[in-house]
Amino acid sequence: MPTDITSHASLLLTLLAVGAVGGFLSGLLGVGGGIIFVPALYFILTSFVPEAGHVMHVAIGTSTALILVTSASSAYWHNKKGAVDFAIVKSWSLSIVLGVVVGTYLASAVNGHFLKQLFSGLMLLICIYMALSKEPSAHTARRVSAAVQKSFAAFVGFISALLGVGGATLNIPFMTYMGMSMPKAVGTGSALAVVISVPAMAGYIISGLHEPQLPPYSLGYVNWLALIVILPVSMLLSRAGVHVSHKLSRNILRRIFAVVLAIVTIRMLTS
Repeated sequence: MPTDITSHASLLLTLLAVGAVGGFLSGLLGVGGGIIFVPALYFILTSFVPEAGHVMHVAIGTSTALILVTSASSAYWHNKKGAVDFAIVKSWSLSIVLGVVVGTYLASAVNGHFLKQLFSGLMLLICIYMALSKEPSAHTARRVSAAVQKSFAAFVGFISALLGVGGATLNIPFMTYMGMSMPKAVGTGSALAVVISVPAMAGYIISGLHEPQLPPYSLGYVNWLALIVILPVSMLLSRAGVHVSHKLSRNILRRIFAVVLAIVTIRMLTS
């Protein structure tokens, strides 16, 4: 990390801005902050610590730690309103964890450049989905077999661990397709994000423990300075985003956000 006072101040202000924007947009759009935090942390680390290695791994690992705390808070408040389906959480958990283990292992086994290319490509697919899809709403309940549900849960765990995201972009539409109401799907998605992020964070810490040239203040692939600075402001601004989301068209916001995120992702892909 930078050594002089001015650079330290710039770094802290940048991390605070990332926390504010990421928290607000995650509350506004009902998506996990990981799709914002990962590219932001990547650019911050490469700018302020250009000599560091494994920057993409650290960006993803730190994102999983951020998602763990923010999702736990969100799930707690949703549960207060009875908006968490613990039957789904219990049924999907083992499959999710298995998917997370495979995804974390794959991420730790590949080099940072390949991981960045893979992340960028998958993020562009999410951008296209967000730009073209409508805000999901509850449908007539459809019967989805337990085998299909658990296979889907493993896939979500795998992709989420690989990208450093909470899986809401995939989980919420699938649960509403099954007939779950939107509020309950969002609440259950928050609880599932906790299930995803606990083993993912542990995996990124363990797999990076003995790696050289990590950014300062890192434990494995989790950077605790970024975590401590971003987390409080992110949680604060996420509540503001939720409040604003009830007053604006979320479909329009999703499309604008998808375009902005696509630009950032392409910049990341070509950097």
